[in-house]
Amino acid sequence: MSAGELNGAGAKGEGEPESTAEPDGRASGPEKDDHGTRDVSDFDDLADIDDDFASLFGMRETGGPRNVIYAPHGNINTGSVHGDQHVENTGANGAYGGQRVEAHEGPISALEIMEAQTGFAEPGWFRSALTELDTRILFLSGEPGTGRRTAALNLLYRHSGHSMNLRALDSDENLSAWRPTDSEARGYLVYGLLPKHPLGPAVIANLRRLLSDADARMVIVLPHDPERIRSLSRDLHVSPVHCEPPLPHAVFDARLEAAVPDTASRARLLARLDPGLLDALLTPELVPAQVAELVAAISTAGDDGPDPGDLRERLSFLAEGEVPELIDKLREDPDGLAFLLATSVFEGLDHRIVREEAERLLALADGRLNSVLPEGGDDGEGRPGRRENLQPNPRFVFRRSLEELLRTVRAECAPRENRANTGFTYAVEPVRFTRHRQAEAVLRHVWRQYGEVSRLLTDWMDNVPDTEPELAEPVGRVMGMAAGWGGGRRALVHIRELARSERFHSRTTAAYALGIAAQDPVLASEIKHHLRKWSSDRGWQLRSTVAYACGTAFGTSRPDLALLLLRRCYHGPDGDERRVASAVQRSLRALFAAGNQPTVFRQIAEWADGPDAELSLQVFPKLLQEDPSWFQEQLLTLGEHTETVIDLVRRTLNDDSLFEATCRSLIGWCHLAAWDERLRTALETLLIALAHDLRLGVLRLFVEIEGDQNPELPGRHIARHTLEAWRRGDPQPYTPTYLHGGPDDRRE
Repeated sequence: MSAGELNGAGAKGEGEPESTAEPDGRASGPEKDDHGTRDVSDFDDLADIDDDFASLFGMRETGGPRNVIYAPHGNINTGSVHGDQHVENTGANGAYGGQRVEAHEGPISALEIMEAQTGFAEPGWFRSALTELDTRILFLSGEPGTGRRTAALNLLYRHSGHSMNLRALDSDENLSAWRPTDSEARGYLVYGLLPKHPLGPAVIANLRRLLSDADARMVIVLPHDPERIRSLSRDLHVSPVHCEPPLPHAVFDARLEAAVPDTASRARLLARLDPGLLDALLTPELVPAQVAELVAAISTAGDDGPDPGDLRERLSFLAEGEVPELIDKLREDPDGLAFLLATSVFEGLDHRIVREEAERLLALADGRLNSVLPEGGDDGEGRPGRRENLQPNPRFVFRRSLEELLRTVRAECAPRENRANTGFTYAVEPVRFTRHRQAEAVLRHVWRQYGEVSRLLTDWMDNVPDTEPELAEPVGRVMGMAAGWGGGRRALVHIRELARSERFHSRTTAAYALGIAAQDPVLASEIKHHLRKWSSDRGWQLRSTVAYACGTAFGTSRPDLALLLLRRCYHGPDGDERRVASAVQRSLRALFAAGNQPTVFRQIAEWADGPDAELSLQVFPKLLQEDPSWFQEQLLTLGEHTETVIDLVRRTLNDDSLFEATCRSLIGWCHLAAWDERLRTALETLLIALAHDLRLGVLRLFVEIEGDQNPELPGRHIARHTLEAWRRGDPQPYTPTYLHGGPDDRRE
C-alpha cells in the first residue's frame, strides 16, 4: 500500500461498494416502524439474534448514540431520591434492578466480600467459629435467611488475615478428589454438600493437609438438619457451628451505622420515627435480610422520615401471612385473580403489558378463575335466564378500571420512567406491589396450595408472545423458582421442554429459569448434568439454550464451568449455528462484565492460538467496549495479560472483518481518555506498542485517530508522528519525549 492511499481520513478504496453491514460487521437488523416495534417471530434468523436479550443482561451495543456520564472513581447521586427522579440499576445477569450474583464456583469477587463486611453484626457464636476454623475446616449450619453465607465470608476474611483471595466451590464438588488449584487463594466457601459424595474421617484429614499446605481454610455451609449434624459430629469428629442470627436490634444498629455513618445524622433519623415503631417492627423472628430491608426503607425516606403506615405496607416479611387473605378476598373476582397473577409474574413492567397479560390469562382460563358458574344463559326457550344466574359479559370494555384492579391486588403504578432498548428509548409506568416481595409470596402460595393453578400458569407463560422479548426474564424467573417449589424427580421437566423449542422466546426463558433454579444446591447438580449433556447435542436448539444459560446467574456464578460449556456449544458461525455463535458471544460478554475478567480473558487468549481463534477474535472487540478500565489496568501494570492484550488488538485491527469494531472501541477509548489521566497513559502505552509493527490495520487506526474532529484527542500526536515517519519511509518507531523526561512532557 502506498502512502497516498493512507492520506485520507478513511481506508475504503475508491469505487468500493458501500457495505450494508453495521459498523461491527453485523448484517443490518429488521427495520423498526415509527413506534419502535418489530416483528420478532423469526428473531433467530438475524445474524445478531437478540439485542433485546442482551439488554436484559445489562449490556447495550455501543455503536448507536447514547448519553454517558463518565466519572472515574466518582459517586453520582448517592443520597435520597425525591420527586420524579429515578435511579435504574441494571446488572449483568438480569433485568432492571437485577441483584448482584453470588459466586458458587470460582473466585468470589471483592465486591461481594466487602458487601458481606458492611454492616455485619457479629453473632455470639462468631468467636468460637473462628477458633474451630483453626482446624482448617468449619461446618456451618442454619436456616435459609439467617445470614450463613455472610457469616461464612466474614469468617474466611478474618481468619485469613483479611485476604480478598477467596473462592467458591459448588455443592456437587467431590471433596475426596478435590485439590487446591489457585496458589493465591486463602479461603474456600462450599455452599451445601450433596449426599452422593459422602465424607469420611480420611477425607477430612486429607482436606486439612491440603488446606494447611496451601495456607487456606474452608467453610462448608449446610442446611439445618439435626440428624445430619449429629452424624457429622459422630463420624467425622468435627464440631459444626449452628448459625443463629444476631438479635434484630443488633443487626439494625450495625446496618444503620453502615448506611448512615454520622452519629448525629443517625440520631436525627431515629428521632423522626414514632415512639415504639422500631420495637413493633423488630420482632424476634426477623432474619438479617429482612432487617436490612427495614434499614434501607428508613435511611432513604427523606427529610421527613418514613410514614409508619406506608412502612408497614411495604416491608416484605409481612407478605407471607397476607397472601391467603388476599386470595380469599378475590375468590369471587376472576378479573382480580387474573390481574393478581399477572402482576406477580410481570411486576416491574409497564401497566399496559400487565393488563394485556391478565386479559390473556383470563381468556386462557376459560372459566377456571370463576368460583361459580351460572346455571344457564337462557331459560331453554331463547329467553334470557334469571338475572342472578347471568354471567357478566367478559367483553364489556368498562368492566374494571386500572385503578380499581391495582387497589384490589394492593399494587400501584409507579411514576413514569425511561428505559433503553436496542436503538431507541421508551417510557413505561411499571406496576409494582405495595409490599416488597409480595409477588414471590403470591406465586409460591398458589403454586403449592392449588395444583390446577400451577398448570394454568404454565400454559399461560408458555405462550407469551414472541413480539415481547422483555417478558422472557420474568417468566424464566418464575419458572426457575417454581422448580424449587415443586421439587421431586420431575422438577425440571417443563424447563427441559422449553430448552428444546424452536422458539427463541422459549429457549431464553429456559435459560433464565435454569439460572434461577440453580440457586437451589440440589437442583444445581441436576442442572449441571443436563447442561453438560446438552452442550454436546447434535441439534443447535439445546446448545443455544446452554449458551444463553451461561450468561445468566448460573454461568456468572460458575465462570470456569460456563467457559467449558460455551466452548463445547460453539460449532462455528455458519447456517443455523450462527444462532448458537451469537448466544456464545453474548454470554462471554456477560461473564466478562460480571467480574470474571481475568478468567474470561485468559480463556479467550488460549482460544486465539488454537482451532477456536475465530470465536476468540470475534468476541474480543466487544470486550474492549465492555470494560475499558480493566484493559487500562493491564496496560498500566505491565502484568500477565499486557502483551496478550496488545497482540489481540493488533490481530483484530489487521483482520478486515473485525477492524471496524476494534477501531470503534479504541476511538471510544481516546474520547474517554480526555477525562481520565490513567486511561490516557494506558491508551498511549497501547498506541506506542502498536506503532512498532505498522501493518495495514494499525495504519488505518492511526489514520482514523489523526482525522478525528477533536484536535486535542488523546493519542493523536502519536498517530500523526507515526504516520509522518511512515510516509517519509523512516523505520524508526515513535518514541514519546516523556520516556526521557517527566510525564508532563507528554504533550507537545
